[in-house]
Amino acid sequence: MNYLDHLEQHCGEFTEAFPIEELEQKNVQILKFKDVPFKETYTIASLGLLFHPLQTEDDSLMYQEIMMSAEQPDVQDEIIYLLWQLAEYAMRTGHAFNAAEYYPLPEGIFEKYQFSSVYVTSPVYFDESFFLFETDSNVGNEPDTVLPVWFVPIFESEEKYIEKYGADRFEDLLFETDELVDFNRKPLV
Repeated sequence: MNYLDHLEQHCGEFTEAFPIEELEQKNVQILKFKDVPFKETYTIASLGLLFHPLQTEDDSLMYQEIMMSAEQPDVQDEIIYLLWQLAEYAMRTGHAFNAAEYYPLPEGIFEKYQFSSVYVTSPVYFDESFFLFETDSNVGNEPDTVLPVWFVPIFESEEKYIEKYGADRFEDLLFETDELVDFNRKPLV
């Protein structure tokens, strides 16, 4: 099984691919999956970032793919742009995305919804078997282990909560809500 098989096993067949020349030159694609993680939602995910080893805080290497889910159709292009920028950032810096970090949003992204950044977490609305891809088949020279990273848009008040109380307490709030894909949601804190 390769990573695309893993992705489609948990998300269904991809319904659309978005050609971005700068990413395609680095063998990275952006794909769309409909009705996942819930009916009437969609997930946009990278494919190919796994060919670019990324360094963790402890200087070990890891392989990641990035994704984001939404209910609102009007943010699709912004999600595609954001994932493009995040993939470029990872490849340019060589740094892995660490759980519990958050990244400020580029100007104009999700402004209508007043989010200030995106938070890095596990794809909590998906089956737990999706959280880590492991294989020993070495299909297509893919790495043996790939970590899917899920980005969730958060508000400034949620950033402040993370700074004050820590990411573990914020993660508890994330696990308690099913509204993370609804961009009209209210702040959790």
